[in-house]
Amino acid sequence: MRRLALLTICAFALVPAFAVASAAGNKGVVDSSWISQTSGGTRLTNIKAAQVKKLYANFVWKTPAKAGQVLAIEWRDPSNQLRARWKDKTLKNDKKGTRLYAWIGPGVVKGHPGTWSAVLLVGNSKIGQTKFKIGK
Repeated sequence: MRRLALLTICAFALVPAFAVASAAGNKGVVDSSWISQTSGGTRLTNIKAAQVKKLYANFVWKTPAKAGQVLAIEWRDPSNQLRARWKDKTLKNDKKGTRLYAWIGPGVVKGHPGTWSAVLLVGNSKIGQTKFKIGK
């Protein structure tokens, strides 16, 4: 009887963990994210506005999201105002290690120094975020 009770308790303890893992797998999990000045380039954390030609937000899947969902990369300024948005759908052929990216030009960051963020969304869920500073 004790074994059955212990087995039942363990089974119920695993249900929430399985539900969380399933939910995360449905929306995906990001392995790494960074900002660069070239596609897939070197990670930058501090950038002078005058040096910006293009900024790339890079996100790499650890676990890809289920295909067909709304996918977006948003660029948010220091006051968290949306300044740019790239939108598409998640793809069936994405796999672990697939890099998602979007870029902006200098006009987006000009006149808005401070800490910015690039956010990866699947549906309305924030899946990844990377922060960087724009200096004068």
